Amino acid sequence: MSSPLEWQTELADVEVPEWVRALARGQPVEPVWRNEDGGLTYRIGGGGEYLKAQRPGLDWDPDAEAARLAWVGRFVPAPAVLASGRHGDLHWVHTTGLPGRSAVDRPWRDRPAIAVPQLGRALRRFHDTVPVDGCPFSWSVQHRVDHFGLDPRFVDEAPPLDPVVCHGDACNPNFVFADDGGFSGYVDLGGLGVADRWADLAPALQSLGRNYGAGWEPAFLAGYGIDPDPSKQRFYTMLWDGVGTELGRMGAG
Repeated sequence: MSSPLEWQTELADVEVPEWVRALARGQPVEPVWRNEDGGLTYRIGGGGEYLKAQRPGLDWDPDAEAARLAWVGRFVPAPAVLASGRHGDLHWVHTTGLPGRSAVDRPWRDRPAIAVPQLGRALRRFHDTVPVDGCPFSWSVQHRVDHFGLDPRFVDEAPPLDPVVCHGDACNPNFVFADDGGFSGYVDLGGLGVADRWADLAPALQSLGRNYGAGWEPAFLAGYGIDPDPSKQRFYTMLWDGVGTELGRMGAG
């Protein structure tokens, strides 16, 4: 998976630690992504492998991500875990890569008419393919309220459930396109679990504006094959943002 140019520019001054080079076994290593929690992802061997390292927290549990990748890889294309471990207070997960580029990398972020419907189709494929029966993981409203310490009114106000296995972080960068525009696979699956399909659709739609500009929600929903549901979208956007101030006025249930 390649990274957008600005990510590489921002990380141009990052030195690759010796312990990461050791794990790379002599292959070339470059930092390609730094998240808002300070975690770094390194590309190894030109994209055949990746290593993610950061302090564990509410938003990233390396053991949870490794377990989900091992399970979901039987059903959809996703990175395979090669190894995991600790270095000081950092935890790391070493995975295989996927062929192609992030959906927000060039050329796809400059071609939203192609990329956005493909993103909708890819999310629908995930929801239709990964089986709810037998999924050992949850991304439910109750799970998220308990795990993240959110407003408990989210549980009472939750809309009727339409259960699927959710990606858990269905924002646009976590989908990988092949160079020919076909779909390659899914990354960053640490939140995967059973939930309402709008628990994925809401953050996916929210991220369109950041990555492609305004006005692309209809194209995404058409690609996915679903009608708009403003009530569910609003509820799951609020849940994603952790904002419960308007819950009493929503009438979501």
